[in-house]
Amino acid sequence: MARPKTIDRESLLDAAENVLGREGAAALSFGAIATEAGISKASVQSVFGSREKVLDALLDRWLNKEQERYRTLLPANADAKARLLTHISATQQETSEAGIRTLTLLAAQAGTQSESMVNWYKERFGNLEATDEASRKRRILYLATEGAFMMRNMVGFESESALWDEVFNDLKEFAG
Repeated sequence: MARPKTIDRESLLDAAENVLGREGAAALSFGAIATEAGISKASVQSVFGSREKVLDALLDRWLNKEQERYRTLLPANADAKARLLTHISATQQETSEAGIRTLTLLAAQAGTQSESMVNWYKERFGNLEATDEASRKRRILYLATEGAFMMRNMVGFESESALWDEVFNDLKEFAG
């Protein structure tokens, strides 16, 4: 394949998403992305340098999209309780496909710390320090929300949509 004059990184990420969605993280390689994008393997490698950087770029892309969605739901001048309620709502609205996609990337990166993921959590939760009863309660509710997300998307815990809505509505109610 002839190397194009310019390589569009976003198009390569689109191609990587297609491979990931169709074949899973194990199949994600420079060769698979190149075939999907119709360019040479060397061209893909020149853009990303390593498979881990492709995974990081995909995770960054998805986290940024999700964070934009969270910010549109977040009220102006939101306090800690409003941030928690917005996080619960945003997580509840997350599609199973998006959740599975994110967790697949995280699993593929097992053993490495994702700076993007750490920053994502810090923006939502801060550093998880709790100095009073209300902040301890918020910390537990953040962790419970993430646990429900993991059970549904990573573990594949089967249940009706109405049950998941009930779980997330309970979390909101406990938040006060």
